[in-house]
Formats: sequence, structure tokens, C-alpha cells
Amino acid sequence: MSEKEHAIGPDGASGNDGAEPDSGADLAAVIQPDRVRVWEDEFHHLCVSVDGEETIDTRAVHAFPVSLMADYVSFLDTDGKEVALVAHPHKLDKASRRVLRETLAKMYYLARITQVYSVKEKMGVTEWQVMTDRGYASFEVVDRQHIRPLPGNRFEIENAAELDDRSLALIRSET
Repeated sequence: MSEKEHAIGPDGASGNDGAEPDSGADLAAVIQPDRVRVWEDEFHHLCVSVDGEETIDTRAVHAFPVSLMADYVSFLDTDGKEVALVAHPHKLDKASRRVLRETLAKMYYLARITQVYSVKEKMGVTEWQVMTDRGYASFEVVDRQHIRPLPGNRFEIENAAELDDRSLALIRSET
């Protein structure tokens, strides 16, 4: 790969030119993909093996989700402790790439709200019923502070001005 090409991560996102992160990460802890195997067990728990040492029931997250999304994946145990920081996951074996790609797609699921049907508050919890680009959805918001204009949330409104008047009124009542 030339210096100007970009790596494509397991989720299809473009990465940087292969340079290591400069955000203070412990580069000695970075594991190369040829030492790693990723799979799901019979209970659909994500598992990772580094040099044959297995960790069952992990979760995968992008280690640098803004700047180097495709280049580093962190595997966390059930306590949230990092068990492996894998560089260049697009170089994993085919089966591991597939499992990781599917896992990250679930983890970073994003639906764009196209219409709001109802917003009902009960005991400090707001239930939203909406139509998204992926179909009907219902979800709860515990605190209005969780509603913020940042991309990457599970449910996103790209441009509130493009919604119908009723949807816009319901949103304004909550923000």
C-alpha cells in the first residue's frame, strides 16, 4: 500500500495512511492483526484470541473513533478493561474480519429520524416513537442532556427543519 492510500476498516470506513496514533497511546501494547483471531461463541458472545490466549465475552469499539476509526479496534472485557488493542483490523483473517465488521455495525448502529409520531414522558423517562430510514423505532431517553446535536448517536436528526410541522413541534417540546 502506498503512503497515499487509505486503509479500509472492517466497518468500511476510511482510515489514515497507516501512521501510528500520536494521542499518547501505549504503542507497545498495539497488537498486529496476524496475532489475533475473532469469533462468536455458541451464545453469540464476541471472543478474541491473541497468540492463542482467549478472552470470552468481549466487546469491540473503535479506539480512535474520530481520527483513526478504521485503524485501531479495542477489545474490552465485561468490566470495560481493555484486553487487546489491534492495529489495522482490515488485515485480520477473513472470518475474523466478517465477525468484527458485523459486531461494529451493531455497536455503531445509526438510524436517521424522518418523522416523530409521539413523545411521552413518564416519571422522568421520555418514550419516543419515530420513523427512521431503517423503519419504525421506539426508544427511551432518561435525561434531556442525552439529546444533543452530535452525530453518532443511535438516533439522529440530520436537519430538523426538513421534518413535518408536527414532528418539529414534538422535538422542540423536548429540547
